[in-house]
Amino acid sequence: MNTLREKISFVLTALAYVVFHLGWSRDTGSIIQGTVVSLLNTLPFEIGFTWVLVVFIRYLSDGQRPPWDRILRIFFTVGILFGLFYNLYVRGAQEQERLKQLKPGAESLLYQSDTRKVRWYLA
Repeated sequence: MNTLREKISFVLTALAYVVFHLGWSRDTGSIIQGTVVSLLNTLPFEIGFTWVLVVFIRYLSDGQRPPWDRILRIFFTVGILFGLFYNLYVRGAQEQERLKQLKPGAESLLYQSDTRKVRWYLA
């Protein structure tokens, strides 16, 4: 990280990492607790994937380890992807819970009369 541009892009990547892990705790309503839970749930996978990528880069570059700032950039990039997918999963689960509370007892949107009564024919 020699130039100002590299330092700014490093800080922006770190901020994007935190933004993609922002969460809201349903129990306490705390953003900090939701973010910490999100980070703790994805951190082992992020570290593992980063380690695999660094080993692969070392293999391609004849055993030379990338600089620490490049390793952190890889970690932040992997973390952004994991944070995105984790938060999409959590939001989907929360929406399913909300829909389940709106219609109690509705297991399926299909009624018995909606099932197909015609035989299937093989061509």
